[in-house]
Amino acid sequence: MPQRIYLLRFNTSPGVSWEKKMDIVLVGLAFVRLVLAIVFAVAALYVASYVLGKVTRDLDEWAEIGKGNVAVAVYMAGIFISVATIVAPGVIGLFVTLDIVGIAVGFVQLVLALALAVAAQYIGLSVLGKLTKGVKEWEELKRGNVAVGLMMAAVVIAIAAVVSQGVSSLLTALLT
Repeated sequence: MPQRIYLLRFNTSPGVSWEKKMDIVLVGLAFVRLVLAIVFAVAALYVASYVLGKVTRDLDEWAEIGKGNVAVAVYMAGIFISVATIVAPGVIGLFVTLDIVGIAVGFVQLVLALALAVAAQYIGLSVLGKLTKGVKEWEELKRGNVAVGLMMAAVVIAIAAVVSQGVSSLLTALLT
């Protein structure tokens, strides 16, 4: 994706070059981008947690974590790592340029990446459920079975590792 370079013109004051002022502006813009990326990443994790929580109606993940259920905590950690891995290209896309069109395109990338991340995790966990006949994963998580929590976390992280490059390529192809 081509990047735009913005040139700013400063009135130089004695003793401070315009290059130094430009460096300060660029550092400030980088900091703003970092803060916005953190805000959007946290929002994406919240949305993914909420949507996937609706899928697991019989399991209140946050209540279980509050009770000290390590199995559910491990599973949720896997969900967060996997969603962050898949959504990262969308978050980065928000800040390629500083114009409103670039930010809007980046926001669309983020929403698409989030939708693809949630869909990939849902499909992966559904397939896992079909492969592990006789194991009721959600009940085992609720009982605190750490082995099941680790297995489910590994599945969603593995899915993210495979899917993330495809999502990145798809977003680039669709929106550039």
